[in-house]
Amino acid sequence: MDVFFSAPEAAQSPHSTRSGPCDLPIHYRDASHFGAFFRVELSKARQLVGPDRVIEPWPILGRAVAAIYVWEYRDSSVGSYREVGLGIQCRIKGKRPSVVRLGLDMGADDAQGIWVLNLPVTTQAAHDAGVDLWGYPKYVTPIETRFQAAESSVTLGSELTLSLPRPSGPTLAGQPVVTYTERQGRLIRTRIDVDHRARWGLGGGARLSLEGEGPLARSARALGLDGLSPVAAFRVDGFRARLPVGVDLGPARMD
Repeated sequence: MDVFFSAPEAAQSPHSTRSGPCDLPIHYRDASHFGAFFRVELSKARQLVGPDRVIEPWPILGRAVAAIYVWEYRDSSVGSYREVGLGIQCRIKGKRPSVVRLGLDMGADDAQGIWVLNLPVTTQAAHDAGVDLWGYPKYVTPIETRFQAAESSVTLGSELTLSLPRPSGPTLAGQPVVTYTERQGRLIRTRIDVDHRARWGLGGGARLSLEGEGPLARSARALGLDGLSPVAAFRVDGFRARLPVGVDLGPARMD
């Protein structure tokens, strides 16, 4: 028995989208995944999050943390597709979450999460579910991914390429992924539980090239990622996750 997908919290129920019913939580049964983290100027991150939102970039050692994430979903309950995400680590204004606690369990503190700036995908069904049910800022575009023994890489349309040598650091249990999105003026916090292990490293040798125009490339340039080296990176071979209904935290913007 596959305990992760047979647990009570994994039981699915249909939710309406413009493409038809989507069963939640979405089950991601087999995928590959990598990501790279960058330290960026707080002022640039604040501009993209927006000064009137109830969340703000979380200053960590004087900078904001932005990340690019890449997925190659081979088996999921919404089909096979590819996805690239750009996000900024944020906190609820007025709250002081713990960096140590974040490192131990990303899902442990309700006052923090990743503000998702852009989330391009390769299928209309994945787009419609993400936009309609969570407010994820998705758009449909070609994405090519490669997961080889020595390196993983992605080409996002004509917008960018990112390659990452296989990290050489420790292999650790995967952490829950927590996202913030805005849906119909409401702040939605979603905890995505995972069941895999990730290999981590310092990001040395990673190469990011912003080549063309597009939503994610524009956001990356606005953050100053062009020419910036990541401070940490990870890779997962055998990604497994459950994407549930998000929690409505109230109005997304200040009065």
